[in-house]
Amino acid sequence: MVLNISYTIKKSFMTKKSAEICLQCGVCCVVKGYSCPAQYDKQFTPTETYVYNCLSHENPSSNRNIWQCVSCHKCEELCPYEVSPIEFIETMKQRALETGNAPDSIKQEIKQVISTGYAFPVTSHTSKTRKSLGLKELLPNKELKIIANKTGIMDLLQRGE
Repeated sequence: MVLNISYTIKKSFMTKKSAEICLQCGVCCVVKGYSCPAQYDKQFTPTETYVYNCLSHENPSSNRNIWQCVSCHKCEELCPYEVSPIEFIETMKQRALETGNAPDSIKQEIKQVISTGYAFPVTSHTSKTRKSLGLKELLPNKELKIIANKTGIMDLLQRGE
């Protein structure tokens, strides 16, 4: 079965129509040691791959599996037919944020990065360890809040709350 997906990519500076035609050969997900990291989830098999799951879902932006994509581009590099599942998956992630369908854990992680500049909480233990190693104190990055406001990411995070 051939998967033929049409979608619209919206970026702050452009909107374009795109399409992916996947022949379901599986190369993107089954090359041992180099394929899509999400494929290691036990729910996926060589015949029912992570990429097929994302591309064939009835409502892709509500598919929780899209958040397993780490944007490594291995699927794109391995595809012998030049399909770009990553472009589709990233677009569905954006659409999920726009419609309030992004998981709370993802929204909280984004908020953490925006408010502190780090993907992890800076605890007193972190500060003590850094000091003992002679490293500088981690300070919040104020520019990220400005960027998040100007790009609209803060508005997207508020949706669905």
